[in-house]
Order: sequence, then structure tokens, then C-alpha cells
Amino acid sequence: MDLLLAWERGLDQSPARRALALLGACSPDIASDKLAALPVGARDARLLRLRESLFGDSIAAVSRCPECGEKLDVAFNVDDVLDAPPEAIDKVIGDPGIQAHHLNAGDYDVTYRLPTSADLIAVSLLPDDSASQQALLQRCVIGVQQSGVSTTIDMLPDTVITALSNDMANADPHAQIELALNCPACDHAWHSLFDIASFLWSEIHAWAQRILHEVHTLARAYGWRELDILTMSPTRRQIYLDLAQS
Repeated sequence: MDLLLAWERGLDQSPARRALALLGACSPDIASDKLAALPVGARDARLLRLRESLFGDSIAAVSRCPECGEKLDVAFNVDDVLDAPPEAIDKVIGDPGIQAHHLNAGDYDVTYRLPTSADLIAVSLLPDDSASQQALLQRCVIGVQQSGVSTTIDMLPDTVITALSNDMANADPHAQIELALNCPACDHAWHSLFDIASFLWSEIHAWAQRILHEVHTLARAYGWRELDILTMSPTRRQIYLDLAQS
């Protein structure tokens, strides 16, 4: 029931807000602000474990070869892309100390934290990707020094910005999950990003549509209330659907 409500509320929300809505519905014991403060990789690790509990470990997706356009069926398991056990994922909640990171690049020392869903939401309305990236760095960089003297992020050269972006990605590997793919038609090899937030939302959307169709069918056949139908076990609901459709 909570998951269905989260889906309904997320229909007109941004991807980051949808991800938080799904986690919130399935983690009622964790405050929403703590979920929003998770590094993106930790959030996506929780989404992967949530997906595993809802639909199983096996994931089937579709990709297209960027070289010849051939459609590929992609199959893998959650543990193939997630090496963090549940207890390690849960430890991140409420532990801001592990979010501090340091980068040394030439004369520059940069202290930063990892981007969170709250950061993504805050920069999502900016006009373009360049402005969003700059605003995201402004939010995540805690301090900058050049040869021991404090300075600002605006003074960082492009080479240091690139190094910082790469360091952030390495420090939060689950934030960008890449699948190594090979096209059977043209033998082109490439890496494709797997966005668990969007993928899980698509699965939840299909599930919700199916559940509402079942409610409609049973309510029309028997006159039952939506709540009565939703609180039935899936097995009993399916038996009544079979009877109503026979």
C-alpha cells in the first residue's frame, strides 16, 4: 500500500525525488532527511537491494549498440554490480564522518563530500548541465587550498576540476554503474550506464498499473473496496481474478 502511494506521489516528480519516495515507502524507520543526505552511490545501493527484495536478484534490460543500432538483451544479477552487503549499506545512514574526502592535485588540496540526492534536487532546475555541474561542486567542496593558502573553487583550473570529478566517481563507485557490453552483430565493445533509479521506477510503474487493473476488475465484479482488494494476499487475489474473468 505504501509503495503504491509512493508511486502515485512520484508521478510528477523528478528522478531524484522518485528514488527517495521509493526508499521512504520501504524504509519507514529512516527519516526522509537522512535518506536525502545519503551519497548517491549509497542511495543506489539501497535501491538495488530494494529491487532485489521486490522483484528478485535477476535483472533483464535492453540496450542498443551505439555502432550499428542492434538491440541487445542484457541480463545480470544484483550482486554482479553491488559488492556491498546490507550491513555496510546501512552503516552509511547517519554517519557523516565517512563522507569527507581529500584530493591532492598539483599545488591544490581539495576537501569535499560526495553528492547526495538533496544536492541533485537543488541543482536540477538550473538551465544547463554546465551550470548544474558548477553548482554541484560548489555544494560539495568543503575547502580548497593552493600551496597552503585558502582559495575558492572558482579559482580551480579545468585540470583540477576534471581530477576532482574523477576522484568523486572513484570514491562513490555505485553512483555510476557501468555494464561492459559487446555487440554480437558487429563485435563493437562499449560500457553502458545502468541507472537503477530509473530502471526500478519503470518496474514499479508497470507493477502499479497492473495492480490498479486488478483492483478495477475485482471492484467491478464483486463491488469490493480498493482497500479490501489491496490487503488480500496475491494468491487469493489471483484466484478471484481467474473466477471473475472465467
